[in-house]
Amino acid sequence: MQEMALKNLFDAMKNEGYVIKDLDLYLAKKANETDENRAIDVNAPSQVGRCPRERYYARTQCVQADPNSISPRSQRIFDNGTGVHERLQGYLKDMGILLMDELPVHNVEYNIQGHTDGVLALTPLNEKGYTERIAILEIKSINDRGFSSLKEPKPEHKRQGLVYVYCAEQRRQELHRRYKNILQFKRSKTKRFAEYAELYQHLKGGSKYSREEKIQYQCQLHNLFDNILYRLKQPVTEAVFLYENKNTQDLKEFVISSKSKEAESLMTEILNDYKSLNDYIAKGEVPPRIASKKTDDCCRWCNYRIACWN
Repeated sequence: MQEMALKNLFDAMKNEGYVIKDLDLYLAKKANETDENRAIDVNAPSQVGRCPRERYYARTQCVQADPNSISPRSQRIFDNGTGVHERLQGYLKDMGILLMDELPVHNVEYNIQGHTDGVLALTPLNEKGYTERIAILEIKSINDRGFSSLKEPKPEHKRQGLVYVYCAEQRRQELHRRYKNILQFKRSKTKRFAEYAELYQHLKGGSKYSREEKIQYQCQLHNLFDNILYRLKQPVTEAVFLYENKNTQDLKEFVISSKSKEAESLMTEILNDYKSLNDYIAKGEVPPRIASKKTDDCCRWCNYRIACWN
């Protein structure tokens, strides 16, 4: 009798499968856990152009995100994208043209904070390992259909790249205003570390690294980028986009300049949007949604769809 019961149990397990059910449960939990290392109340470049109400909710946390707003399938897609990033970044590092990857950028005036995929050296490195000209790197992966019709960076990606370029160039100019020579710049390290640390007070300690170790690591990344920026001979004006076809691993490359009329107009629009959202948050006033009905495309993937329309 007991043997029969065990046989039925194992037969049921075979019918349901051994892995996928539990894997989906694991990914659903992982996808919808709050990232304790992510800055909340900032204008994230990766969210540029999205509905101001969605970004308001994300920054203020005044309403609860929809339960299971990210599916296990979506989490697998995100993780595959991370794998593409790491592989291409590895190639470019081996080639000696990727100076940094996953570097932090920020702008205090507009409360911008995020991480770009990397910085490319556009001129040969000198004996100290620095270059005279750089470009911001953004890596994207898209399906075969989207890849085949791609003639330029997608609009949301173009905006994101322009924000990174803006933050880098504004930081370069700020460093040169504050420090008249390389000696002054080097002596400012302690002061700059204290300023960087203020950006990461939201971090929490974990099982692997303490809170202080995490903050110190981010400060070191900022300092490395400052060292690159201060030694540049030319302004930061370009972003390079690498798109990989998920199906075939073919690549397309696009370069945009912040000096074009289109880019300047876009950047003015973006900064005005950031200022507007900052003002709404300062007043505690929820901004209007851009959708006219909850079936609109912008609501489809919104983490706050239920709360917004209720």
